[in-house]
Amino acid sequence: MKKLKHDEESGRNIMMINYRLREPRLTGIFKILILYLLCLPFLTGYSHAGALMPKGLVIKDKFLHGKGLPIGKVYSVQADVIIIHSDKKYGYRAKKNLPLFIGDTIITRDKGRIEAVLNDGSTIILVPDTGIELSESMYDKKKGIRSSLVNMTLGKARFLVTKLVDFKRSDFKVKTETAIAGVRGSDFIIKTSPGFTEIAALAKTSLEVASTLSPEKLTILSAYEKIFVEKGSLPSTVVKISADEINRIQDEFQASPGSKLSEESVIINKFSGNNVTNIAIGKGSEANLGTVKVKGSNIKGAIINDATATNTSNIAVGPDAKANTGSVVIE
Repeated sequence: MKKLKHDEESGRNIMMINYRLREPRLTGIFKILILYLLCLPFLTGYSHAGALMPKGLVIKDKFLHGKGLPIGKVYSVQADVIIIHSDKKYGYRAKKNLPLFIGDTIITRDKGRIEAVLNDGSTIILVPDTGIELSESMYDKKKGIRSSLVNMTLGKARFLVTKLVDFKRSDFKVKTETAIAGVRGSDFIIKTSPGFTEIAALAKTSLEVASTLSPEKLTILSAYEKIFVEKGSLPSTVVKISADEINRIQDEFQASPGSKLSEESVIINKFSGNNVTNIAIGKGSEANLGTVKVKGSNIKGAIINDATATNTSNIAVGPDAKANTGSVVIE
């Protein structure tokens, strides 16, 4: 009997030791599983990118106007971007200066990118694999009314919303599956995938963020802060955006030269293969390693072109100054 009891106790001890040996391994697997679940929304978002395009959609070469008056236009476009009017009959390839209408859906496909400007001066930039619908847009300068709603289905977009100080009503909202961002004048980024939204506020920005679960419960997001909203949940706590992330955002959502987003900006392009650096400072500045122009600006701008391969450095400062390492014009 004593031997049997001893064997039972030994067996229990061995089981406890085996469990403890397995415990760290199980904990590690659990941590990996949690990390995977947190990243899953963005991973699945890209796998659903193809679902942005309606099945069987016919793409027309000749652009036809949508219903009503234009609410904005295409400022610039790269690669494959499709515009679908509210009737959903056909798709049209986006081109510079094409008008946009209420109910238009804009879809950027692989490598597609578009910058659109609305009648109130607000700018929207979409990067690849993104879809939005311009659901509502009312802009009456005489009556002092602006009311806009953008529904965002998937992807990443930047919104620079014009601040209309003297307007009686000035509403601009962006809605995703999980979140609503309400602004009056702001610069912000939204990334959304099925069941998940991330909103990041940039300079001079204040946003009212709510979950679609409880639209009345608002969280204020200030400059260089971000927040996450998962499906069926309230917004997360607000966190600060790191300097590195700000740089990545600005690189990804760099505005087209001359657009509102590039006003009062500094653009630096460097091509180290030829040791060439172009720096353009000022409104409407451009730096493209060959031609640099600053137009429509009264500022005292500066353009520096440095071609160290030939030990040449040209600097132009002030209106009407010119420095030519390739072609540089300040007007």
